[in-house]
Order: sequence, then structure tokens, then C-alpha cells
Amino acid sequence: MCGVAGYLSQIFKNNSEIVEKMLSVTRYRGPDEVKVISNENNSFGTNRLSIENIQFGQQPIETKKFIAGFNGEIFNYKSLIKKHNLFVNSNSEISVILSLFEKFNENFVNLLDGQFAIYIYDKKKKKCFFFRDIFGIRPLFFYKKNDDLFFCSEIKGILAVNKEIEISAKGLAQTCFFWTCVGQQTAFEKVIQLPPGNFAIWENNKLKVREYRKKFFNNNNINKKKISILDSLNQSIKSQIHGEVPHASYLSGGIDSVAMAFLLKENLDYDLSTYSISFDNEEYDESYWQEMSSNFLNTKHTTLKISDEDICKNFEKTVFHAETFLFRTAPVPLFLLSKKVSEDGFKVVFSGEGADEILLGYDIFFENRIRRFWSRNKDSKFRPELLRKLYYYLPQFKKSRYFSLIKDFYKNQLDKLDSFFFSHFVRWSQYNQVISYFNIDTKKYSPENMMEDLFKIIGNQEKEIDTDQKAQLIEFETLLSNYLLSSQGDRMSMANSVEGRYPYLGKTFTEKISRIPSKEKALGIKTKSLFRKELHNILPDKIGERPKVAYQAPEARSFFYNNKKSKESERLLDEDLNLINKENIKNLDKKIVMSSSNRLGFRENMGYIIAQSYLCLDQMKKNLVKGKF
Repeated sequence: MCGVAGYLSQIFKNNSEIVEKMLSVTRYRGPDEVKVISNENNSFGTNRLSIENIQFGQQPIETKKFIAGFNGEIFNYKSLIKKHNLFVNSNSEISVILSLFEKFNENFVNLLDGQFAIYIYDKKKKKCFFFRDIFGIRPLFFYKKNDDLFFCSEIKGILAVNKEIEISAKGLAQTCFFWTCVGQQTAFEKVIQLPPGNFAIWENNKLKVREYRKKFFNNNNINKKKISILDSLNQSIKSQIHGEVPHASYLSGGIDSVAMAFLLKENLDYDLSTYSISFDNEEYDESYWQEMSSNFLNTKHTTLKISDEDICKNFEKTVFHAETFLFRTAPVPLFLLSKKVSEDGFKVVFSGEGADEILLGYDIFFENRIRRFWSRNKDSKFRPELLRKLYYYLPQFKKSRYFSLIKDFYKNQLDKLDSFFFSHFVRWSQYNQVISYFNIDTKKYSPENMMEDLFKIIGNQEKEIDTDQKAQLIEFETLLSNYLLSSQGDRMSMANSVEGRYPYLGKTFTEKISRIPSKEKALGIKTKSLFRKELHNILPDKIGERPKVAYQAPEARSFFYNNKKSKESERLLDEDLNLINKENIKNLDKKIVMSSSNRLGFRENMGYIIAQSYLCLDQMKKNLVKGKF
């Protein structure tokens, strides 16, 4: 696991100094070794976190024809050497990548099972190729300035050597709508990301981006043989037990993390260490389930308890590493947890992220089913009651008076049944209120325009997939790749030099599971019913039948801990930021202060957290310009 950076220029000069500066601000991604290679007016570098082939895995590497480096892991690289009879100078992943590229050109990427961001420079043709894994587990960003190209694993490396870059209004609008940036969009103007499952070619001063990944779902190739989710997961875990350092695991107390930890423990020849988050605020705390799970697994368990003050005081550091607008505070505890994992001497931690998207675990998938069922008889008194069954744990669904209002709201969202985005209309309906806290052109960044942008990315499978799979694809392209695997995943773990592993997103695992019909994966409105059935004789019933509980952390009120305004909340009111609607934020601040409830409405929380993250991004940019990092 590493961090990469490079500068391809049309002017001959000492570009190595620029790349060295880019790497210096992201050194935590790879504190073990730094290396830069220059060729004419181009420079390429890597910060290395030594995990696999520690003695011989240095990079970037250079041959007579190429310079190559990457961030990530290729879990099947040893089998690829044998299968394709590769000649490699050293038994390292980057040597295998380059050998495969020489043999198969751009198509080599489809052979890889891993999480990666790769660059390969062809010295003779003066072309540079870039590749990113299919789910976007590892990041890669570009900035084109005149005829030059900067690339880096993190945006801050680019900001450190380009002072003119501003925060993006479009990125802010997308976050208010989708809860994250999508496609190539980032939180900074003209800084783009290489989307998941895409590759790019830099040639003749132009960057061309293309998709290489195959379709996630192929309903014409449904596997009629029984596929065991558990056996497939075990194989995925085995393939990711990779490297010369010990592995740990996160343990949330949900079935995904418990099943993963159970199988991981079975495959290790040392005792497994597990890590969890608990909260002072009991409303968010899951320590009861985590303790039950760790006792069942008999692991060396560590629980990190988080207070509102911890969230407030570490929010700016978290945004510094996330480098984007955050719509909730949930990444902060994960930043602190990965710090604890690192302090305990681990460089690798397994995570159950991706299981809900792949195995149909989120409420939104079943809300989609209920709304489609209800839409066939909009005046039914009984069909909307299924929502109360789905959201039994939310107070507004329990009380009849509140539910009557919610039911009317949901009823108004039953139109446009044929829309690709029908499943997400309720979620995205919060946009108008959230965007009111910002100075954004809502005609330019209308819901219709933003949905059109997203449809260009994923709409090519519209006629080939079912309604559950449409909802899954939307989750893949929005929250999974750009928030859960980034703001809560790679960026939080790598901030502390810890690499995350995601066996539920393994290539072979996801290909197999995608061939199981949606209705078999989850019956009715029961999440992951097929997986739960397989776990019946393995996990205790209490854990195996536990309903899905979304991971959350205390939100806006964290900035008013101990019933007082924090300096962070005061600073938001004091700073003049052109994209913030100062008057509306002041009114929201007053409401938080006067509110006796621990929880505000979702939209109010979201608006406040996005505003705080915008303030932090602005400060990060100013500090990088001044050379402070």
C-alpha cells in the first residue's frame, strides 16, 4: 500500500522537486520509503507502506521502455506469474503489473484481482496510462494546467504545488443532492478523479478517460447452480490474507463483520485482534452487540469510546484527510479507530464494507420494493404500513400522528415509476432544504441536471437489469465508491498508515454473487435473507437475526458539546465563505442551541455538517498554499 504522485510536463526542468513536495504532504500513506524517478521532463514518485515483498517491492520501477508504480494490492499476482508464464525481475506486484501490460496492453487490467491505482509511462511513445480498481477502493486524482498534468493519490499533493485551485460549487451541490461527489467530480475546481473501473491515457497533452470494467450484472447469465455466499466469502478472505505483516479486523457487531471475522480467524495462524467504536451517547452506541460478538469469536478485542467532544475536535483533521465535503460526522470515529489500530502495530485491517451493497442489506432497497408495490394501489391503507415494519426502529414511524405526515410525503413520491432513479427519489427529496444553507445556482445545479450527469455514468445497463440492481448500481456509483470506501475507508485508514481490506468487494466474490437473482438474495423486506440462512448454524441466533442498523455518529450537536458552543461552531459564523448562506446558517445555529433534543432533523444535520466541512476545506487549502501541512 502506498501513495503515488507524478508531474508530466512539456518544459524541461527539475520536476523531481515538485513530485517530492507532492509526496511530502501525503507521506503518511507510505512512511517506510520514498522514491522518485525522472525521465526527461517527467517525474514519478511513490511513498511506500511495506506490506508485501518488503525486501524487493520498491517502486516506482524503471526498465528501458517503462516507468511504473502503483498504490494498492494485487491479490492474485503470484498465480498470474504461473498462469501467463511471466518473466519478472523480482517477485513483486509492480513487476507483474508491468509484465502483464507488455503482454496484453490495456486489457491486462481485467486480469487483476485487487484494489489499486496504477500508472505506467511509455518512454518511447511518451504516453502515460492510469488504471483504477472497479469499486474505486484506491484513489487517483488529476489536474491539468496548460499542457502539463499533475497526478496524485490525494488532492492535497496537487494543491501544495498549485495555489490557484478553488473549491467547487458543483462538488458542493452534488454532495447536497447525492451525499457525495460523483463521476470525475471532486470538491475542487478542475481537479478530477479517475472513476472506479476506468483507465486514462495521457498523450499529446490530452487526458482521455475510458471505462474498462465489465458490467456488474448479467441477467442473461444467471447461475442455476447453487452458489454459497459463505464459501465464496471464505475464498475471498483467503485471497486477501496477503503480505508479510499481521492483520486485524473491524467488528461492528453486525452479521457482515462477525461473519468476516469468524472466517478470518479460521484462516490465520495467530490470534485475531478486533476493533470497535462505542459512543458516550447511548443513542448511537452498539457496544452491547460488539461485546457479544467478540466473546463469541474469542478475539483480542479493543473498543474505542468516542465522545461528542472527540468528534468536534477531530473533525478538521478528518476533513483534511477526506479532502471533500462531508454530510455526516461518521468518518471521524473511523479516523480515530485506525489511529488506535496503527498504534497497536497493525498495517492491515479487514472491513465488512461493501456487504450491504452486494448482498442487499440497506433499507433503501426494500423501501424501493415497498414503494413500487404501493404505487400499484396508491389509496391502499395497508401497503404503506410495510414502511412502519421496515423502519420499526425510527420514532417518527412508531407514532401514528407522525406516520400520517410521513405517509403523505411518501405518497407524493410514487410517480415516475419508470425512472432509473425511482429508488432514490425519497432520499434525494431533501435537496431543496439542504441547498438553502448555501449560495448555489439551483437552476444550473438542478436535480434534473445532476441526475442526467449520473445517468451518463451508469445508464448503459438500463434495459438489462431489474429494479433492485438499478438501486444497487446507484449505491455503487455514489455512496460506496466516493464516501464509504473513500471518506470512511481509504482516507481514514491511510491517514494513519493502515491499509483496509474489503473481502466483500473481492473480484471473484462479487462476480459470483452478482449471478444470484435479487429475490433469492433477499426475500420480501428481510435484509440479506440468503446470507442469514447460511449463517444460521454458525453464528448465535441473536447475532445472525439482528436487523441491519446503519452506522452513525453524533452529528451537529457534537459542535455544541457540554451544552456550550465550541470554538469550531463560533468559527463557522465568523468566517466569510462565498458559498455559505450566512443568514440561514446563523438561524440553524440558533436552532441547535435552543433545541432540547439530541437529534435535529436529518436535513438540518446534513446542512450543518456540510457547512462545517466546507469551512475545513477552505482552511486546508489556505494552509497548503502557505506550506503548512
